[in-house]
Amino acid sequence: EDGDGGGGNGGGGAPRISVTGIVYSSPSTSDPVVRLYTKDGCTLCDKVKDVLASVRSSNPHTLEAVDITDPDKAHWYSKYKWDIPVLRIGDAYWTKHRLTVEEAARGLREASGGTFQE
Repeated sequence: EDGDGGGGNGGGGAPRISVTGIVYSSPSTSDPVVRLYTKDGCTLCDKVKDVLASVRSSNPHTLEAVDITDPDKAHWYSKYKWDIPVLRIGDAYWTKHRLTVEEAARGLREASGGTFQE
């Protein structure tokens, strides 16, 4: 016996928690949908989420979290594993790593006005 308690990588660690889902929604379906590519325990992602929430009243939008570690999100994991948080508005890339209040307000204004470009 090696005395390590057994199990190795497949052992009794904590279950993986998926953070995929709607964080909050705008009442209007015409408001932008922001997708936050993230995973459980991503502190930079939490900061970006806080920034977006702080501009929510002046720049209404829906925020959807996409957990790149979900089994059905392998494409996004391979694309973004070193870059989260990554934000997309609709299907278009927006930004990664950090987001200021000013950047958030500008991007959401552009998205609402139809002038946002990748």
